[in-house]
Amino acid sequence: MSEASNERPTRLMFDADTAVAHLRAVDPTLGALMDRCEPFAPSTTAAPDVFHSLVRAIVYQQLSGKAAGTIHRRLLDALGGGDAPGAERIAAADDATLRAAGLSQNKMLSLQALAAAQLAGELPDESRLDDYDDAELIERYSAIRGIGRWTVEMLLLFHLGRPDVMPIHDLGVRKGYAITYGREELPKPKQLERECEIWRPYRSVGSWFMWRATELSP
Repeated sequence: MSEASNERPTRLMFDADTAVAHLRAVDPTLGALMDRCEPFAPSTTAAPDVFHSLVRAIVYQQLSGKAAGTIHRRLLDALGGGDAPGAERIAAADDATLRAAGLSQNKMLSLQALAAAQLAGELPDESRLDDYDDAELIERYSAIRGIGRWTVEMLLLFHLGRPDVMPIHDLGVRKGYAITYGREELPKPKQLERECEIWRPYRSVGSWFMWRATELSP
């Protein structure tokens, strides 16, 4: 998972100390990893809302943080409206403007699809996000072109601070699990899902420590 330079603490929907204590109790191996790591303190980029967090996620796909950050800033500058130009400005921008900012054809089409869905009222009401469970948000957001399950899981973890997200397809989480539990091969996603059931209802925290395990490993 890449780190960004403009990070702030995630607003968690759960008590972090309770989560860590629970995981220590049910999984001593994970507890031993926690002893070697910094305290649980997830961070997120300073997107003002979910819509603009998804805009940023689309721009950042498959790029290094520095290159993506440059394109993201060019896009915001081209659209006007500061850090939150809104769906209207994206929808109104012509293709040439979006491509000139550095967007690929696919990313341009994804941003246009996201903006169109927002303007059509097809995205969840951001004032009522607590009414939606994780599965509902994954289904709704991942229906948009260019937004997959992993992107929504990262949104749930680092923007919305949900407690029980398990990104079973994330390579870093799978690597961290193999390192922590002494596996020679990476666990398959479904295997990882089964074996991490004991972390419920705080799989987000367990996942965060799997990323930390990859940083500790030589």
